Amino acid sequence: MKPTELIKMARIATYDTALGQQTWEDKQYLAALNDGRAFLYTRYPEARVTAVVGLTAYDEIEEKNIAATMIEDDVYRSFFISWMAFRFFGAGSRDTANRLKAQDHKQDALLALSPLTGGR
Repeated sequence: MKPTELIKMARIATYDTALGQQTWEDKQYLAALNDGRAFLYTRYPEARVTAVVGLTAYDEIEEKNIAATMIEDDVYRSFFISWMAFRFFGAGSRDTANRLKAQDHKQDALLALSPLTGGR
């Protein structure tokens, strides 16, 4: 899985797809993705063990590597997409509807982890 693919899917989840009218740039989604990766690595250390690499350490994905393949396993795809949508809707919004969407997407992100972490 690549950051560019996840960003494309997060744009669909947030309806931020119209060219020329996109609200967030790719680098903002990338920052949200890195935030989600940091959350995953600190709260769920088992995510550091991947099928391809073995035991990994957290390091931010830089903008120049946005098209590179990530080390995390594909089972975290739903989590990352929901996490980026959570950050998108929660970014500086005082709008009640967006705040509720952010909460829903955060809950979706945590639910996506539930079967992978034994329900914790």
